[in-house]
Amino acid sequence: MRAVQYLDGTFTLADAPELPALGPKQLRIEVAACGICGSDLTVSKDPCRFVQVVEGANYPLAQFDAQRPIVLGHEFAGIVAEAGAEVSDFAVGDRVTGLGIVTDTSTGIPKIIGYSNEYHGAFGEYIVVDSSWARHVPEGLSLEHAALAEPLHVGELHMQRSGLTSADSALVIGCGTIGLGAIIAAKARGTQTIIASEPSPKRRELALKMGADHVVDPNEQDPIELYNSLVAEGKTGDGILIAYECSGRAGIINKLLHELPYDSRIQVLAAPFADETIIPVVGQLRRIAINFGHGPTERGYEIVLQRLADGEIDADAIITGRVGLDGVADAFTALRNPDEHVKILVLPRGKADS
Repeated sequence: MRAVQYLDGTFTLADAPELPALGPKQLRIEVAACGICGSDLTVSKDPCRFVQVVEGANYPLAQFDAQRPIVLGHEFAGIVAEAGAEVSDFAVGDRVTGLGIVTDTSTGIPKIIGYSNEYHGAFGEYIVVDSSWARHVPEGLSLEHAALAEPLHVGELHMQRSGLTSADSALVIGCGTIGLGAIIAAKARGTQTIIASEPSPKRRELALKMGADHVVDPNEQDPIELYNSLVAEGKTGDGILIAYECSGRAGIINKLLHELPYDSRIQVLAAPFADETIIPVVGQLRRIAINFGHGPTERGYEIVLQRLADGEIDADAIITGRVGLDGVADAFTALRNPDEHVKILVLPRGKADS
């Protein structure tokens, strides 16, 4: 199987070891498209720190040996090449997408594909996933567009968990794919005031396209000051401000604790892997809640997949680049400059079915 292996800071296109034998409730999928995720960028910057953090968190889904090769990529869409003996709702040839989670048949422990030395990610020709996490791609939706459902649904899930109502206001910090997903989800809830804060002009433009009411370059205008001015002018709802931290930049949470209006909330969608310093009593004094992802959700992935199928999301605007397996290394380099790209898709076969 041809795949792009990552080890010691280098991406190498090689013949990777075969995937483990298919379990009875699993699918082998021929990959058509896979997005490069922010977590993939984090691993490529410092895999040892990534492993240290996930092991310290006792999070087995993303634990791997950083001294051995891995094949990254979990935002997939493709075609079923083989179905396990107990799979009844998928057949060979079906177009599928979903969450890249697979139960290791040797240990019974679930893993995220790509963050495993054995279960390769989708920067290769084939993956194995549990069928329970797979979804049929709706008729008329391209596989490229279907691959966007995974990152965009993170915004939907966190919007549900934050308890946002139409009376509240949303401040989205960072307008990569996850931030754009948060904007889409906030707009769908009828939120009247959505402020997007993003230094990249390209991403600010996309934030407006996805439904933001106001966009600011934080290097030139303070988004919280903008919100306060809108409140003073009576241009917001009667609810609270919820800040959706989607940038993962160091220091943002501490800044928000000190500067958000009293009784605001912080919903953390992206966070740095480095140590952070906050003063907890500031949150108490200002009555600010921080939510790292707790709360009920319902059909977040399916909701976003249907929005894509219905044409409610301009998927082509979000996809800013496409590469084959031989272009993965250059794509990672390009994504470190957010002025040029939002989402780059890896197409292992050189193209994806429409």
